[in-house]
Amino acid sequence: MKTRNLSQFTLLLTFIILFESSFGQLIPRTTDKPEYRDFTSSGGKTIKALLIDKTEDTLTLKLPNGKTATLSYEKLSKEDQEYVKEWDKEKALFLTQCKTLTIRELLEIRGYESFQFVIKGNHIFVEGELNGNKSQFMIDTGAGSTVLHIEAAKAKGCKVGPLDQKIFGIGGEAPAALTEVPEIRLGQAFIKDQVLLSADMFKDIPGARKEYDAILGAEFMSKMRAVISYKEGRIFFRPDLIENDDEIEVPDVPEYRFFKTKDRKTYKGKISKKNATSIELDIEDQKKNLTLPLGRLTDEDQKYVTDWSPQREIFLRQCRGLTVKDILELRKYQSFEYKRLGNHIFVDGTLNKKDTRFMIDTGAGSSVLDAKWAKDTGCQVGPMDQVVYGIGGKAPAAITQVPSLTMGKAKFENRQLLSVDLFKQLGGGGGARAYGAIFGADFMRETDAVITYREKKVFLQPD
Repeated sequence: MKTRNLSQFTLLLTFIILFESSFGQLIPRTTDKPEYRDFTSSGGKTIKALLIDKTEDTLTLKLPNGKTATLSYEKLSKEDQEYVKEWDKEKALFLTQCKTLTIRELLEIRGYESFQFVIKGNHIFVEGELNGNKSQFMIDTGAGSTVLHIEAAKAKGCKVGPLDQKIFGIGGEAPAALTEVPEIRLGQAFIKDQVLLSADMFKDIPGARKEYDAILGAEFMSKMRAVISYKEGRIFFRPDLIENDDEIEVPDVPEYRFFKTKDRKTYKGKISKKNATSIELDIEDQKKNLTLPLGRLTDEDQKYVTDWSPQREIFLRQCRGLTVKDILELRKYQSFEYKRLGNHIFVDGTLNKKDTRFMIDTGAGSSVLDAKWAKDTGCQVGPMDQVVYGIGGKAPAAITQVPSLTMGKAKFENRQLLSVDLFKQLGGGGGARAYGAIFGADFMRETDAVITYREKKVFLQPD
């Protein structure tokens, strides 16, 4: 059996159960009214206006009353000066037209395959296959590596070794086994011939329903260039980038998207013709077109075909040069470039106005504080008379009153969270405390979070 080095930190599982483009001619599209921006003068005064033109030295603003004003750059704050310098009239018009574009529309035209996920207890699940067998996976950005439930691994044909390994979670350590995994597949996105760890994922968890066969961890998300959107309830992968482990940019392919059928087949192609009952697909790398009855497609793809038109296709191709950041900032999202330690991702914020590093963890049903850090930042930490469950069993926890927690403009005030010793299994010393809290799925759902591994960003909608 092949082996590989598996560090304690990489395998820390924090799953918790708690009580470029030329924009060209655009296709007309329904848009909202222009959104006015707050501009601040060098003297600190603020006005609401719309930037409509600029020269090398001046800018022209449109005021809500319809009047215009021209002024020099020097009259603006430094932040607004930078905004004006980066502003492009043509792009601004283009972005206005693209305002209603969904993340799904943008990513599918760029070659991503998308999957609708379900949420249970704040955890997100997707359907896929383990060695050709239908399986359910939990998406866990807080798990450094993918881990199988040992019963499922055996039942679905994986070769499971002796329980002579260890994995560490919030509940302590648990025995694990090196496991040969021929294939894990989600649509066209897959990994083959991997040696992963398997463990009893549900041991000592009261009432565990064993709802999933594996946790898909951060290394899988990174390899697939995953995008997770809580607002749209979807996860996206770029299957063509699986073997591209370096950071070389691979050109996007605008012409093709994935079409899925009710019998679980997937075709990568573009619509060449359609009528009331069928579509004709131009399949990538095939000379002969494929005709499919509409009724054979999934309900989602039937809707896509119904809404499709040649004009709509042109519009989407023009949009492919946009980034997720471009789209979300139109919707007043705030972006954070995450820091990476091992396979884990971190974003900086504050806890009671004290700078705090948060681990972004979709596998944590609720946000959790490190008990020591909670006390150091002035939170009121109660007695350790509560319990949380995860890998390794249970761990004591304390109800904690949190006056304020912020990440950029996203504010969570007067919240009640649980505190635990997040680092007990990693030596507990101050040097091991790489972060102060887990930013869990509860807060991510509340802020309609989007996580992009390709852009290396986390987006939150503060309002």
